[in-house]
Amino acid sequence: MNTEENSNKVAKKYDNYSKFDGTMYFKNKTNNLTMRMIKSNHCPKCKNKIEGCRLYCEKCGHSLEGITKSNLNFIDSEGEKTKFKDILTTFNIKKAFMTSFIAILILFIISTILKITLIGSNNQISQLINPIHILLLSNLGNIDIYISSFMNSSSSNLSLGFLILLILPVISLVISYRFFMKNENTSLPKHIKNSIGVGITYGIILGILAKVSQEGLNLSDGFNSYVYRMYYGFSMLSVLFKGFTIGFMSVLFLGLKKEYEKDNKFISILKLAFKTIIIGYIITFVILIIMYLINIDYIYELGLSSYKSQINIGVILSQLAMYLWSFSNLIPINIGEISISSLSLFNSTMSLDLILMLGSILALSALVFIIVGCKLALKYKKEEGIKPVVIFSTFYSVIMGIIAIFTSIDIGNNAASIIGSISTVQMGFNFILTIVISFIYTLLTTLIGFKLNIFN
Repeated sequence: MNTEENSNKVAKKYDNYSKFDGTMYFKNKTNNLTMRMIKSNHCPKCKNKIEGCRLYCEKCGHSLEGITKSNLNFIDSEGEKTKFKDILTTFNIKKAFMTSFIAILILFIISTILKITLIGSNNQISQLINPIHILLLSNLGNIDIYISSFMNSSSSNLSLGFLILLILPVISLVISYRFFMKNENTSLPKHIKNSIGVGITYGIILGILAKVSQEGLNLSDGFNSYVYRMYYGFSMLSVLFKGFTIGFMSVLFLGLKKEYEKDNKFISILKLAFKTIIIGYIITFVILIIMYLINIDYIYELGLSSYKSQINIGVILSQLAMYLWSFSNLIPINIGEISISSLSLFNSTMSLDLILMLGSILALSALVFIIVGCKLALKYKKEEGIKPVVIFSTFYSVIMGIIAIFTSIDIGNNAASIIGSISTVQMGFNFILTIVISFIYTLLTTLIGFKLNIFN
């Protein structure tokens, strides 16, 4: 009897029928299970070293394959859907916290080095800016400034979404992930939950740093001896949101395996959408570099020449590349006092060189999406219809919407007057318009490639 009970326990985990009487386990689901090679250099039973790809241990004959969940379904061994509370208990909070904490520690060390190298340690600016401020700025947090006196008060919010700054937190998360989270990446559901855990802990730690790093100082106008009090720091809400997004997206894409893409089409299409944005961005960036090297002065025509002496040209071009890739998706963009949309190509005040550059980016964008449509047609069955295209367009537009939030540069009149040494700047593209227009544009252009399928 005990033998039968033990056998049934094993059977209920993976089989649909009893080995004794043929009884069917109706609740059990096996369509989300798959056989995979055990990723180890040694046999789990006899510890013999495994060389090459082996299905069985050469010494003891133990199977070197294991059954794992292949689809993104939070389903337990009995086939019942797991409750949300039970899902939360499976988060590896300790590993997630360590991954986030060490990433931020690495970023703090880098920020300290940057502060000493670029700002120094003995001037007034150095006393106002500490490594935590640089750390939060690299995560693209918004800056809050508030000035009060006995006469009046004013406040402002600065958004400095320089895309190139994201390199620092991403590198820190990559290093930390490899030490603390890589070995936990054993299945797709587990990896997604770990990514969420890192995003939450990373955002919370940054939010706490934003709260404790707020500074205040007394100012005087020097003439009437009026004393002002200025408070400045990073917006906790913006840091929480951006920190979560950076932590979650970095770990998620870093740990995606080819087997996950094969098992789940949503993950495969999500990665394709992300890769499409990267490819489009690189193409645009290369075009801008070539045009700049052959002395076509589009920087002046776009009203950015005044920033060349203040900001490295590489920073300007890296930021402009994302704006113009968004433009190539028919999204209206603002660059300082200039607004550019697809109708700008017919604006007679624009130089022929700039029109040709914008036109070439538009044409290349359409070509990229047509090729993506062809890839989707090759990969997915005709029975699914245009569903893969709709999923791709949805993912793509959401990612572009997030980028719109991250790359916004906004120094309003109030902020410019408070700081005094900078001018008003507004650059970027609208979040809602980006999601709506990019969805429609990618749906139509990708659908053309999907229907034509020129690679078939």
